[in-house]
Amino acid sequence: MIMGWNNNRYNNRYLKYDRKTARLSYLVCSLMFLAFSTVYLALFQRDLLEAVHLSMAKGNTEFKIVPATAVIIIILMIMKWGLNLLMRLRGKVHALAYLPSFMGLVALTGFGRDVYMGESYHAWWWMMPAATAVFVTVMTLIRVFGRTGNNSSEMIQTVMWNVTLMTAMSVATVCLGNTDRYFHNELRMESLMAKGNNEEVMRVAGKSLRTTRTMTALRMMAMTKMGKAGEEVFRYPQYYNVEGMFFDEDSTKTLRYTNDSIYCMLGGVPKYGESRMEYLKRMAGEKDSCGYAKTYYLTGLMLDKDLEGFANALKRYGIKGDSLQRYQKEAALMYKAMNPKWKYEIEDKDSVFHMARKRYLERKTERYKSEYEERNIMRREFGDTFWWYYDYQE
Repeated sequence: MIMGWNNNRYNNRYLKYDRKTARLSYLVCSLMFLAFSTVYLALFQRDLLEAVHLSMAKGNTEFKIVPATAVIIIILMIMKWGLNLLMRLRGKVHALAYLPSFMGLVALTGFGRDVYMGESYHAWWWMMPAATAVFVTVMTLIRVFGRTGNNSSEMIQTVMWNVTLMTAMSVATVCLGNTDRYFHNELRMESLMAKGNNEEVMRVAGKSLRTTRTMTALRMMAMTKMGKAGEEVFRYPQYYNVEGMFFDEDSTKTLRYTNDSIYCMLGGVPKYGESRMEYLKRMAGEKDSCGYAKTYYLTGLMLDKDLEGFANALKRYGIKGDSLQRYQKEAALMYKAMNPKWKYEIEDKDSVFHMARKRYLERKTERYKSEYEERNIMRREFGDTFWWYYDYQE
């Protein structure tokens, strides 16, 4: 009797300890999933979620990241709870109950540049339900016909196993989701531009370590709308010449904005066979043309290194020298130095500008080991000037 009573008391303690371990494991897994999914959705994948919403809702509803994140997490938590009623994953493997929810996060954030294409489909949208069905079936069969070894009373070991599994699934989700930061920057710039926040568009562009053609075109649109194209254009790398002011014609390489957005802003579309510069010249020369068209045309001439055309455009459109912005002034004074007989009055009292120009010419005449070294040294000091672009940008 005494031995039986002692054994029963030991079993009660064991079960109590095991329930405490299970509750702690559930709590840790829940908190880890909530923390990860909140940061992942609301911060890391915010712009992609907005793009997915815009594509699916066709712009009919406004996107709010906080309620969107909350709704997604609640749905994923309910899915985990419902599926685990079948699988009954406990103990060291309880974290695996969150696997379908992690796959759901991947299904929402694995899009590429086809995010706005309504007819496109995302592979994870059919892989996720299929993989979930297989996983739940296998786990349920194991529970019914086998033993899962869930009754471990070693609290620390059980919790650490679950933490490890949750961490592994979190890392896998980040790797399988879209992690292209340049793509995210483009989405962010488009979202800000749609809201008219062009200054913030330029800040995002300035933080990007690499320049894509889409980003270059978005920057040009933002600078033009701010009236600062002549002041800002060469502060950023210009790798695409005149083409960089326009988006790629390939629809698989564009996002929300396309060349139609630029044509609408400038007031007309190109004629058949018209080159970029022919189109811009025609738009800038029309009687009812907007200031945006002239800005694009003058910038295009600088990007094309056509100083002769730039000088003629200044006189043709009656643009006075005292209204020129920084890079326009750099181009005009450079042309005047090359053609002293050019009759165009430019306000020329900026001593800082002259000192910089003098230093540029002095450094340009120094001896360098190679053209590559000269180009890089000059770029480090003068890479944000029109002079460097004119002399060195290929």
